Amino acid sequence: MYNELLPAVNVAEVKNHLVPCIRANYGSAILPSLFGVNYRIMNEGLTWTEGVGSSEKIKEILDKGVPDLRAGLGARVIDTQIYYAEKLGYFPKCQKYIHIYHPDLQGPFEVAHLIWGPDIYYALYDEPDLVHELLDLVTTTYIAFMKELKKTLNDEEDEFCYQWNTLYKGKVVIRNDSAVNISKEMYLEFVQPYDERILKEFGAGSIHYCGRGDQWIFEMMETEGMEVMNFGHPPNLIFGFEFLNEIYPKLKEKKIGVATYQLKDGKWKEIKSSPFKTGVTFSASADSRAMAAQILSEYNNC
Repeated sequence: MYNELLPAVNVAEVKNHLVPCIRANYGSAILPSLFGVNYRIMNEGLTWTEGVGSSEKIKEILDKGVPDLRAGLGARVIDTQIYYAEKLGYFPKCQKYIHIYHPDLQGPFEVAHLIWGPDIYYALYDEPDLVHELLDLVTTTYIAFMKELKKTLNDEEDEFCYQWNTLYKGKVVIRNDSAVNISKEMYLEFVQPYDERILKEFGAGSIHYCGRGDQWIFEMMETEGMEVMNFGHPPNLIFGFEFLNEIYPKLKEKKIGVATYQLKDGKWKEIKSSPFKTGVTFSASADSRAMAAQILSEYNNC
């Protein structure tokens, strides 16, 4: 909780445009752990799974069906959310303005990858039916677990949900990091239909991915129920105005927003003179609160 509250302190100190939010941040292994998949703590303190590594193990998981929602990290996540709400309750203003948002359940294909391991990419060709069975089970479990988590969250606001210190259209945010490694055809078969099941179940939602998904990004924009896109920013990738300019006409046509599009190297100075007048929220990083305050001041005055 201490780690999660640090960004909220920055919001209060700098008075930027972010919304204080916290989550039960146990990493990407949360949903895979429900299926009994082993995980470990990485150097940055988040979880990563080892994967079961064989189709035989996958069949065993399928035979068991939807797992106990308190198995693996499930109970810890639920109990952590309850703990957050209890502690914030001692401070009425914090309780009102700090939102507990849904943890990282990834997305169906991402979770299937984390359960199976890297050999799932071979299985897409060699055992597609088994992959679909796993994706079906993961999607069903995702929906059930998210509904359980929502009982102890305050992450919804009208048509939006809080996520990563801002507002996202819809009630859930799906992650599709592993999908950047597959073709457009594979994306349409193994990713989009299962994402749409989740988005339909919760009314609408948003999708995030890290990396470059240029091969299917316009197909993603056709995803039924997707209202907002978010792009992760690995250090070796640059998402500047050039990339946004390429996708913006389609985004505008489909009325899909882009949340917290990160600009580096002073590019934020060009926001007000850019053609992106609606549908995009931008972000800029700073090494200190003093630098953040300076950026905010310069932006407000430019």
